[in-house]
Amino acid sequence: MPRREPSKPGLPAERTLLSWERSSFGFLVGGALVLLREHGPLGPGRALLATIAALLALLVLALGYRRSRAIRASPVVAGRVVTLAPRAEVMAIGGATVLFAAAVVGALLYSVD
Repeated sequence: MPRREPSKPGLPAERTLLSWERSSFGFLVGGALVLLREHGPLGPGRALLATIAALLALLVLALGYRRSRAIRASPVVAGRVVTLAPRAEVMAIGGATVLFAAAVVGALLYSVD
């Protein structure tokens, strides 16, 4: 059975952008969870982690918009969008996620009474 072509020409770019936006939202939630911790007043460490999470969310969003524009500008060959894989972006965001998670765990271990 032949594959059905997408009805909208921008569908791959739209799906890509939504995926990056979900990842960005994940960083925002991570930063909010750091702020919502119930033990004591908001210290500079927790505020710094929340700020880093917000900056990482903006970075992911910017990379997503850039990737979406690249897909829209890419040629379509035989019904498929031809573009380079986002290896560098994915590795950068993956590394940032690991470092952010390690910083949150370190902050939690440091604040344990």
